[in-house]
Amino acid sequence: MLQETKKVESMLFNYETTYKTDFRFGEIDEYPKTVYVPKPSIRERGKPAYRNLHTLIEWKGDMPPFSLLHRPKDVVRTNPNNVQPHFEKPIDLDREHAQKTRPRLVMTPAVSMDDIADERARQILCVDMYTSDMSRGMREAVKPYNNVCAPLPGRPAPSNPIVLPKLQPPYVSPEWRMDSVTWDSKQLRGYCDPTKEFWLARDPSK
Repeated sequence: MLQETKKVESMLFNYETTYKTDFRFGEIDEYPKTVYVPKPSIRERGKPAYRNLHTLIEWKGDMPPFSLLHRPKDVVRTNPNNVQPHFEKPIDLDREHAQKTRPRLVMTPAVSMDDIADERARQILCVDMYTSDMSRGMREAVKPYNNVCAPLPGRPAPSNPIVLPKLQPPYVSPEWRMDSVTWDSKQLRGYCDPTKEFWLARDPSK
């Protein structure tokens, strides 16, 4: 009994703090630093061969061109030889028949404008009486300032390039040419080529 008590007391009261006996894992270590680890490169699969749907020929680049389905503007496709004709408003031949046969919905003593026999009187009523000031002002704004209308241009004129004359010396007759050579040969010219004889013949400057 005495030995067991001593053994227990030696285990319990060993004169050590609880931090040494119980918390033995509490050592403070340096926090590991973050180290960049590059990811292993993954090999890409081979891209499929892009071919033309009609000719089955591989494209020169890796992918079809970006402007493959881009269409040119309609104005570019016009033929310059086909000149645009002058627009003329067509005459409505069925307008008068439609005005005479369409149903009337008027209140007495009003008279339907479709029953007016004189077309000029009906036009005056439509323009002066049943046209708002805003519509009248808009029509006056878009009306041409003068009645002179420029015609549509025809086919472009052919090019007229400027022809430059060839740079040739003026023609001199042989008679004048011989006289010039004779006169030039009789002219006195000093020999001033700076050679050895030229420098030895000169007097030194004082």
